[in-house]
Amino acid sequence: MIHPVVMAGGKGERFWPYSNAKHPKQLLPLVTDQSMLEDTLRNIRALGKTAPARLVVSANLEKPVKLKTRGMKNVLTIAEPQGRNTAAAVALAARLILQKDPKGVMLVLTADHAIGPAKEFARAMKAAAATAEQGECLVTFGIPPLRPETGYGYVEAKAGSEDVRGLKVFDVAGFHEKPSAEKAQAFLDSGRFYWNSGMFAWRVDYLWEQFRKHLPVTAAAFEKAGDLDPKKPTFAAKLKKIYATIPDISIDYGILEKADRIRMVIPAFDWDDIGAWSALDRRHAADAAGNRAIGETVQLESNGTTCFSDSGMVATFGVKDLLVVQHEGVTMVVHKSLTPRLKELVKKVGEAKARQKYL
Repeated sequence: MIHPVVMAGGKGERFWPYSNAKHPKQLLPLVTDQSMLEDTLRNIRALGKTAPARLVVSANLEKPVKLKTRGMKNVLTIAEPQGRNTAAAVALAARLILQKDPKGVMLVLTADHAIGPAKEFARAMKAAAATAEQGECLVTFGIPPLRPETGYGYVEAKAGSEDVRGLKVFDVAGFHEKPSAEKAQAFLDSGRFYWNSGMFAWRVDYLWEQFRKHLPVTAAAFEKAGDLDPKKPTFAAKLKKIYATIPDISIDYGILEKADRIRMVIPAFDWDDIGAWSALDRRHAADAAGNRAIGETVQLESNGTTCFSDSGMVATFGVKDLLVVQHEGVTMVVHKSLTPRLKELVKKVGEAKARQKYL
C-alpha cells in the first residue's frame, strides 16, 4: 500500500507578509485558486486508492489545516509539539505507518511545490513506489534543471539508467549543496546533475533500518515510546517527550547523505519550488518594461518591478527592480537582489513586541 505523507509545517517566512504564522504559504492560493496544500492533495487523489494522506504540521497550524481539509476523505492531520526539522517529521510518520503496514511504501511530499499535470505526478509516484517496494533503496526525485539555479541543492546521477513506467531511474552518486553560480553552470552543462526536489519514497521498514543506523537517538526515542496512536489521550505527552530528546536535523543530512543506496526517478511533470517571492516572476508574464502585477497596481516609468496586493492599490513611479507587497496593513518594499535575505527583515520586525502581530 502507498502511504502519502505531506510535510506542511513550515512558516513560509520568505513569502512574508502575505505568508505569516497563522496563514503560511502552504495554506494560500499562490499557484491556483486553491491553497497549495489543496493542490497537493488533488495530485495525491490522482494516485487512486492509497492509505490516508498524513499531513504533518506544526502545533499552531493544526486547527487551520483541519479547517482547510474539513470534509475531505482519507486525510489525517498530525501535529508536532515543536519543530525539529524534517527528519523528526519523517520519523513520526514512519512510526505510525510501521504499526499498520511495515512493508508499505511511504511517499514524502511537501505542500509548497507547484506540480502538474496530476497524471504525470501519479506516474512518477508509482514509478518511485515500484522502485522502493523491494526494500533495497531509498528513492528521491530529480528535476531536470532549467537554469543554473544557485538556490537549490543538486543530486548527481551515476552512469546508466533503467526505465520504470517509462521514466528513467538512476543510482545516485552524491548530493551537492546550493552551488556558486559558476558551479551551477557546470552542473547544468554536465547533464548528470538534477535539482533536489525534496520529495522521497521508501519502504517504511527499510527506512527505519536507516534511522537505526544513522540517527540512532531518534530511532531509540520513538521505539522506547512504544505504541503511538493519535486518537489516544497519551499521544501528545509521548510525542512531547520524544521531541525533547531527538536531534534537530534534516532528513537529507541525517539519512540520505549517509544511506546505503539511493535511487532517483526523473519525473515528466512540471515542477516549481514556490519557496520565495521570486517564484512569482517565473509564474507571471512581464510587460514590455519587465514589470509584473498581481492585484490592483499602477506602474509608471518603472522597470523590472513586481507588485503584489490583495488589499488596495499599489502604485510605483520611477523605480527599478523592486518587489512591493501590500497585505493586511503591511507594506513591504525590497530590492529584488535582497529577497533571499528576507528572513532578516522578518526577524527585525519581530524584535518589537508591538509589531509581532504582523508576523
